[in-house]
Amino acid sequence: MEFTAEEIQKNWNQFNSNIEKYISGERKQKLLDFYKKYEDRVVLMPAAHKKEYHNAFPGGYVDHINRVVSAALKMYDVWAEFGADMDTFTTEELIF
Repeated sequence: MEFTAEEIQKNWNQFNSNIEKYISGERKQKLLDFYKKYEDRVVLMPAAHKKEYHNAFPGGYVDHINRVVSAALKMYDVWAEFGADMDTFTTEELIF
């Protein structure tokens, strides 16, 4: 799989949006500072180093993280719908 430059930028924007939306306080600022400092590396980083592995292509790491966040939020909603005790962790902890 290959992403266009536009898709990589869109994924990067979503990645940062998730931090802005779900993370707060000092943790949020540290994450934003870290990812800003290493943006040139992280935005193009693959999720794996072997081509046979999941998301082992430029932009694969950010894409993978975005999909994990999306899946976690959907599972959270399903568990809550079925009456699970959702007071044992915060959404921020789930996303982090």
